[in-house]
Amino acid sequence: MARSIGAFGTFGTWRRNTFAALNDGHFRVLFIGTLFATFAYMMMFLAMSVVSYDLSGTNTAVGIIGTGVGLAMLLAPFGGVIADRMNRKWVIVIGQGGGAAMLALTGVLLLLGQMTLPLMFVLMLGLGFTFVVMGPARNAFTADLVGPHLIGNAIVLSQLSHTIGQPFSPFIAALLLESAAGSGGTYLVMGALVAVGVFTVAVMPNRRRQGDPGAQEATATGAQQPAQRRGVIADIVDGGRYVWRRPALRLMLLMFVSTVVIGFLFRILTPAFLDQHLDRPTTDMGQLFLVNGIAAAIISFVVAGLATTRWAWPTTLLLVASLGVGYFVLAASQTFGQAMIGMAILGPGLQGPVMILQARIMMNTESAYYGRVMAFTMMAWGVQMVFAGPAGVLADAIGEREVFGMMGLAAFVVAILGTFGWLAIRKDDHPVLPSTLPAPARAAASTNGANGAAAPTMPPPPMLRPVALMSGQKD
Repeated sequence: MARSIGAFGTFGTWRRNTFAALNDGHFRVLFIGTLFATFAYMMMFLAMSVVSYDLSGTNTAVGIIGTGVGLAMLLAPFGGVIADRMNRKWVIVIGQGGGAAMLALTGVLLLLGQMTLPLMFVLMLGLGFTFVVMGPARNAFTADLVGPHLIGNAIVLSQLSHTIGQPFSPFIAALLLESAAGSGGTYLVMGALVAVGVFTVAVMPNRRRQGDPGAQEATATGAQQPAQRRGVIADIVDGGRYVWRRPALRLMLLMFVSTVVIGFLFRILTPAFLDQHLDRPTTDMGQLFLVNGIAAAIISFVVAGLATTRWAWPTTLLLVASLGVGYFVLAASQTFGQAMIGMAILGPGLQGPVMILQARIMMNTESAYYGRVMAFTMMAWGVQMVFAGPAGVLADAIGEREVFGMMGLAAFVVAILGTFGWLAIRKDDHPVLPSTLPAPARAAASTNGANGAAAPTMPPPPMLRPVALMSGQKD
């Protein structure tokens, strides 16, 4: 008999709901490749902050280097158009391959002692452009790979792959930075890990379902229009209208952007906080991020199966509020141990909402708009990195503790406003399953892009039935 896990059902049900998409062999390979690439990118956040602080000794410089990545990522809507128009698989290969090359070049320059702050800014700007190209296409490609019934679960698992690498990657980055490898060797290792992720995408099949180049594409008004006849700006505007006319999508994107911007700013201020308030070396960020990542990983496994149930929104709002608690604890910390407690609370407060909201955003989006809608979520990371510069200047002016406190208050405001918003849009929040799409979209969703074979019509799996029933659908 399966063991009970209380309100979430049996252990067997939780396991099926959480890992359903891994039954697809291709997705398993993609998942493993994502683990390697994410491990590298999580290492990069720590390495970038430490190298920037060591080169300058100020929060402002750390924030400005982060802004380089953020400015590029604000162009994510253009990447979304690329993802909806072109072959998503090769867009990922080119974009992520460029990221691997950029990390390796940074490593070589560091080893040669030729790195300066302006040069690092340019390199991080280039790395941001690779995210713009690759990011929307990766989420859209994942949805193409697993099909409409497993979209929510596959996106959650993709986020879970980020979380699995999060606890140990910063810690290992700190060890490498302190070892003979130094900062240059650390960046070379990161480039190699991203290259492994590129290979796993390259061996994947193409399963484009809708929005092929030249295919008919549903507009926000329901009219059919050949995608290739519109300009890039018109496609971006069409994607914006698509989101604006759907209250649930609007709210989820606003919540996603707010949570990311608030939740990641601690990364910018941690080096100075350790150095100036706790009298610890900047590389001790690795230990703080280890605790943060372990807590995030634990909550990720707990909530991964909830993204497709009616518990998704209450869980999200509760976790956003806990993000505020974590910042208040961090602001009040007088010892390294207290700072660890704050970091342990921040991990779930950020990772849980990001996982759930991104899955629900994809579940509420039609296939033709995957790339553009995911591009809007990517802009959250760009906005967060752009805010890093002002946050660094503010911290240098008023202090790191004060900025942490301001972020805690902002998290509580987002949780309260989000609660009112959710109560207003509950009836509009439901997944776009094949049975809910217009006739042309249903035909496209039921066609396997690889061989043209029609997929059998199936009722929603157990993980989607609560949401389907809430939106008036039946098995």
